[in-house]
Amino acid sequence: MVNLLIIFLVCATHTVFVNGQNIGKITELSEPVVAKVGGFAFVNCTVSSPQSIENNILVEWVFLNATDGGKSVSSDCTITESHNIIAGKKKYEIFCVDLDNNDKRYALRVNALSVPDNGLYQCRVRISSTDSMAVSLTVLSPPKIVKSSSDITVYGIINGTASMRCDGQGIPGPNVTYGRASGRPLPKGRYEVLTNKTTATSTTTVLKLYNLTKEDRGTYRCSADNNIRPPEDLFSRLIIEFKPSVSLVEPSYGSPTGENTQIMMWCRVDGYPRPSMTWYAMTSADTQRFKAGNLELDEKFYSNAKVILTDEKYQVEQKIMTVGSQSTMDSMFYSLSLQTVESVDMVYYVCRAMNTHGEDAQAVLLYPVNALADERNTGTTALSESTFILFTLTALLSRHLFIR
Repeated sequence: MVNLLIIFLVCATHTVFVNGQNIGKITELSEPVVAKVGGFAFVNCTVSSPQSIENNILVEWVFLNATDGGKSVSSDCTITESHNIIAGKKKYEIFCVDLDNNDKRYALRVNALSVPDNGLYQCRVRISSTDSMAVSLTVLSPPKIVKSSSDITVYGIINGTASMRCDGQGIPGPNVTYGRASGRPLPKGRYEVLTNKTTATSTTTVLKLYNLTKEDRGTYRCSADNNIRPPEDLFSRLIIEFKPSVSLVEPSYGSPTGENTQIMMWCRVDGYPRPSMTWYAMTSADTQRFKAGNLELDEKFYSNAKVILTDEKYQVEQKIMTVGSQSTMDSMFYSLSLQTVESVDMVYYVCRAMNTHGEDAQAVLLYPVNALADERNTGTTALSESTFILFTLTALLSRHLFIR
């Protein structure tokens, strides 16, 4: 898409008199012009004067929006702007054309158009007195959003408040709106958009979310649009801090025992900050007590339980949860693999997660199955990673574990 500027010109005639004598008049100004930002534009001024005094008339173009209150750009058919060469090219050019009936056109060409070229370009006719008419030049610029690191990532806590700011600039000042990148609506009744500052060229707004829930986490989009293409978006990620939640891909796994047997068990952990995770193994006695409902997963249990670390017998791994092509900072899968499964391994294994907001745990049971029957039914004696992926998708869909 192209960026456009518009030059607004007022067409009029104005006659200059000295001692009651008609010495000249501005007979024509250009019609409005539309041009590309980075391109060029002409502003035209046609002056008519009696032949007897035409050599005594001085016609100037003056840019009135300079910081010093006005700068001369041209005098008759000569460019007077001292800094006329920019990046090896002329910023201004003047073309003088003699017309019929003692008329003369002074066409000022402004090159490499940009926002600072906005302003009034005044055509002045001088002899013993001065006549002038002004031409308004407005460069329309597409919106830009001023970015900072605090606008990109925003943190909140459950039941807390989060704010996302969006500073849009452009000519004219853009309209700023908010939404979720996923297309889901903003939380009904729990948000408001505050306008902090609005000028002719900028709009500053703040999106405030109240009574935050886990479902509010995700990516939000701020859009700035002033009908000058292209609009601009700012994407901000809202991270909600919350206590861990542990869920199991499967509540139990069956495995044969003996040489060349292995099993892989999984749990999913949600929470932010990212929880620390530990696998524990119950004893056979604790397994029976847990089945009977006589064992709590409390500090007393953890202080006496076996902590599982990666060694020749066990392997502990973690995988980042992904939704589509996006990874999530607050969801992880943890696997526990056992090599050469023995009868003594047929116990409960506890997946425990902890962070600064609390902890959670779930126990998964490993039980014995007949190896020959298992091979006939499944063709394998271990839960492979490819099988895990299938199990994971099935479990997530059936238990609604996808991050929304």
